[in-house]
Amino acid sequence: MMSRQLPWRRGDGPVVRPGGKDPARVPAAGEPDVPVGAAGVGTPVHDAGRLGFVADPGRDHWWGQLGPRVRDRMEARVGPVVEWWAHRHRAEEPRPYAVVLGERGLAVCTPTLNDRGGPAQLLTVVPFVPSSLRHAVVVQRAGPPPSGGPALPGGGTPERALGDPPLTDRLRGFIGHLPPEAQSRLQWPFVNGDTLDRGDHYYTGGAGELDVWCYLAGRRWVTFVSGHGTGLAGPAHRASWRLVCRQAEVAVR
Repeated sequence: MMSRQLPWRRGDGPVVRPGGKDPARVPAAGEPDVPVGAAGVGTPVHDAGRLGFVADPGRDHWWGQLGPRVRDRMEARVGPVVEWWAHRHRAEEPRPYAVVLGERGLAVCTPTLNDRGGPAQLLTVVPFVPSSLRHAVVVQRAGPPPSGGPALPGGGTPERALGDPPLTDRLRGFIGHLPPEAQSRLQWPFVNGDTLDRGDHYYTGGAGELDVWCYLAGRRWVTFVSGHGTGLAGPAHRASWRLVCRQAEVAVR
């Protein structure tokens, strides 16, 4: 049985280009808020995991480290740019890694080595069906604790999940910090027949306030969420979030 799909709006929604202000801190003119609805909507609601924090120059620094040729190549393949992040790759050598969500696809740039053993960048692109990118604005405001049981991440009571996408523990713990509606929008395709190929996330801030980015990419769909949360150090019902969730159909390759 299929779980119920939540409604989406056409287009990419609020956009901030590389080098601009963080999207969550910029009000989206003309974008109505969509309050958190039925939690879960047939998708799993995860528990929040422990987040680690390290000193880092920030995503603008690592975006600049990519160099103009790599940045231009990414935008040429998937642009115009809708959302993005960049950070130090997990390898010991400090080299940049970047994810770009564009109107025409998702691009992931990973450091590698060329045939001569020198530094190179591997660009992986997931193309979208033209004009298939949709968005929804999810807002959660701090309020009183829900009655009838302990608060869940983001508040609300989840419906029975139909399936659990094969997420890593690290990614599952990150998604658990998001409101249930955002969790549902991220995971919906992957509990309804799509095969999850890859996913990743990035966040900046501290224990009580975060800017977040996350994507899940499958054979048929890509989902992406970005935004800002505050009041995260206390009980879940005191947290406030404003997120833009996006979904696009993958083009046949």
